[in-house]
Amino acid sequence: MLTSWAATADRRRWWVLGIALLLAVVAGLASSSLVDRLQQGGYEVPGSESVRTDHAVERTLGRQASDVVAVYTVPAGGRLDDPALVRAVQRTLTELPRDRFASSVGWWQSPILLSEDKRTGAVLVRLKGADPGERITSWRAVSGDLHGPDGRVYGVDGLTVKFTGEAPMGSSVMDQAEADLTRAELISFPVLLVLLVFVFGGLVAAGLPLVIGGLAIVGALGVLRLFTGFTDVSVFAMNVVTLLGLGLAIDYGLFIVSRFREELAARPGTDREQVRRALERTLSTAGRTVLVSGLTVVAALSGLLVFPQTILRSIGIGGMAAVAVSAVGAVTVLPALLAVLGHRVDSLRIPRPWARRTAATADPARTGAWRRIAQIVMRRPIIVVVLVGAVLVLLATPFRNAEFGLIDSSVLPKGNDVRVATETLADRLPAATGDATRVLVVGRDGAAPTEAGVRSVLAAAERVDGVAQVRQTAAADDMVLLEARMDGGGKSDAARAAVGDLRDLAPPAGTSDLLVGGTTAQLVDTVDAVGDKLPWLLLVLAAAVLVLMFLAFGSLVIPLKAIVLSTLSLGASFGAVIWIFQEGHLAHLFGATAGPIDATIPVLMLAILFGLSTDYEVFLLSRIAEAHRAGKPLREAVAYGMERTGGIITSAALLLMVVIGAFSLSGLTFMKLIGVGMFLAIAVDATVVRALLVPATMALLGSANWWAPAWLQRIQQRVGLEEVEPPADEPARRPDPVPAGTPSR
Repeated sequence: MLTSWAATADRRRWWVLGIALLLAVVAGLASSSLVDRLQQGGYEVPGSESVRTDHAVERTLGRQASDVVAVYTVPAGGRLDDPALVRAVQRTLTELPRDRFASSVGWWQSPILLSEDKRTGAVLVRLKGADPGERITSWRAVSGDLHGPDGRVYGVDGLTVKFTGEAPMGSSVMDQAEADLTRAELISFPVLLVLLVFVFGGLVAAGLPLVIGGLAIVGALGVLRLFTGFTDVSVFAMNVVTLLGLGLAIDYGLFIVSRFREELAARPGTDREQVRRALERTLSTAGRTVLVSGLTVVAALSGLLVFPQTILRSIGIGGMAAVAVSAVGAVTVLPALLAVLGHRVDSLRIPRPWARRTAATADPARTGAWRRIAQIVMRRPIIVVVLVGAVLVLLATPFRNAEFGLIDSSVLPKGNDVRVATETLADRLPAATGDATRVLVVGRDGAAPTEAGVRSVLAAAERVDGVAQVRQTAAADDMVLLEARMDGGGKSDAARAAVGDLRDLAPPAGTSDLLVGGTTAQLVDTVDAVGDKLPWLLLVLAAAVLVLMFLAFGSLVIPLKAIVLSTLSLGASFGAVIWIFQEGHLAHLFGATAGPIDATIPVLMLAILFGLSTDYEVFLLSRIAEAHRAGKPLREAVAYGMERTGGIITSAALLLMVVIGAFSLSGLTFMKLIGVGMFLAIAVDATVVRALLVPATMALLGSANWWAPAWLQRIQQRVGLEEVEPPADEPARRPDPVPAGTPSR
């Protein structure tokens, strides 16, 4: 199929490029409105007790949570209970547009909103809007009015006001995500161009992967915009999708262009015929490998769809689209560009005195560094496997102490106004933080709960370990809302245990149900949902690698080995993330605050990295399988594959790490964690796993590497993805049979 497509891409190259340009323009126009349609939330678990509690409260009692908390502070010597200042704040609130502003409660109405020294106070503001997105729009419309004129808050010297709450938090995260995306692109593209020139030695060849990368970004964001019309999409999906689309498109483009130049130099013929044959060979080998890799990553990301949280599902959908666009672009648009350029792919060459031989002209019979590494490793494979495996297991040990939390203002950069306001509120006005646990007492058969029943729930809740105070806050129809505050705040292990104990309380006489919600309950539900669905994610990941790698290589051993090696590298990456960001050993270097990590981050990293971790192994094994099918003994085939792919895979890993590194500079801690985790995992996969563990395990297993039951082999021969044509520079012959389990020499 790919061979036929290569001929079509060569013959209809201008049509292919024209259609690609048209689609890119459409996607670009569509994605221009993407940011306004993204959701800041999406962390809650639909149908969980915390969500049912919130919905019941809002439906019957109205929205209890404030959308904005304005935190006012005066310098030493000042007091917020100054009547003139209070009147100025009240006047500003009454002048807010009625179509955006709903209601407010200030410190002059509620004593818990004013600090003991009278220097810090809060105003709780509710905005109009049917959903968080509409309320963020309302916030952006009124935020300037709340700040006061000319930068002076109500004309009072030294008075400051900063804002926190759901709407300012959502607006700030969206603005930061958009700024991070722009900065990452501005940083990564020039660096990538320099590195690609270094790899290819020419500006034209270097520019081709960047073209595919740019198309992948535009296409992926366009697809993400399309999905916003059908489902909620998290704001974090934009950055993750762009990271995957750009990174993989660059890698795939590198592999396709490198193979094309190699084939172009190796095959004689007329100029046009030579280009066509080089394209056919390139797509039937490197193109096939790109599709196998892309399918594997897409299948791995599909595992995120088993989770109920919007943030995981939307990143899964967007990530699948980004990888698919990257892979399809690499095997459709890029061949058309190569067909147009032909031998001119090497135009605008840059002198490279350090490189006398290129990948296209290197003599594979000569011994290079990667071949020597493979040969050294295969002499002592047991020692290499034991030592390297032990080091990776040791690096993974910090993950045993992982602590989980929810995304809050700490995801924003230090010094951000929303983060400062949240920290001030927690320090000086803890009662206004909104961290209280909600206990909803529901009456029986539509009747209101009895007074005695409510008192019994209050008394029982106060006896729960970790609960500091319980009070009634609202009542209507058949519901009474209680608010429980925890010792040490709502993020501690004791608070989570207290939520479980509250949920175990039996409803008293005259009540039908007790529902427990709030921030701490949401964390409990999130962790439980992740734990419940994690086995299904692992099943999807394992099945994806087993099926696709079996279809590609006709072996069950190779995908099983890939799963084990991926687990080792992922464990090391997870351990490093916990050591850095939770335990805080190097968190300051990344501008992050040490503390529990969001419960969804390990899941995202697992799905993304499990697919990526097999990426370079697929490329290496494809060249090894090519050589082995051509008749080379296994160990010689491994050395050949390492020699042929070593420089290219190293370059691809470096390019992907540049992209990831640029996104790791994000102001959002969420993206820093994912970026650093991916950076470390790619580094381990491209060096330790690919250069040491893959050749060592292949030497240990010998011909057993290619084992599969006969009936599965027959299926693979009919529907498999394996390329049967031998390498262009090798005569076709059958390899010498090697007994199973005997290392090949």
